[in-house]
Amino acid sequence: MNLRTAMPRRRGQRGVTLLEVLVAMLLFLAAASSLVLLINQAYIANAQASRTFSATTTAQSLLSTVEGNPQLLGSLNGLQLSAQNPSVANTALTPVLTWWQAQVTQYPDLMSLSVATIPSGSASAGTCVSTAPCQLSAVITVRSAFGGSVQRTFLLQDGF
Repeated sequence: MNLRTAMPRRRGQRGVTLLEVLVAMLLFLAAASSLVLLINQAYIANAQASRTFSATTTAQSLLSTVEGNPQLLGSLNGLQLSAQNPSVANTALTPVLTWWQAQVTQYPDLMSLSVATIPSGSASAGTCVSTAPCQLSAVITVRSAFGGSVQRTFLLQDGF
């Protein structure tokens, strides 16, 4: 057996070297870890968007509830509701309490609602009447995707 014929020639060698395999694995690991980070960020952004959607939908629903019951306007200033202890002292606000309980059931990330009424032409909170335009300042607190809570403030105005 000739030594030259038993050893393959370097120039015509086929296959992959160990260094090439290691470089390929390093590139794959970098791409895979980047993909994992991207998926994690997308998950967090989606969760936060969902919570913002629930706050926005709740604010729109509050506006519809008040438009359907304009007599509520005089009682809304200073209203504060919590998901854990939803109660109101004023019996005139029973429709709002019923509405809030339905919202908390539909959107479990809702934590609290605080409403202030701002009469037309006024810069500060006060009592609104159903015969004049009025703004509602609704501060809705939702659970954050990062832990804790986030407050969303909405200024709602319609031809009350």
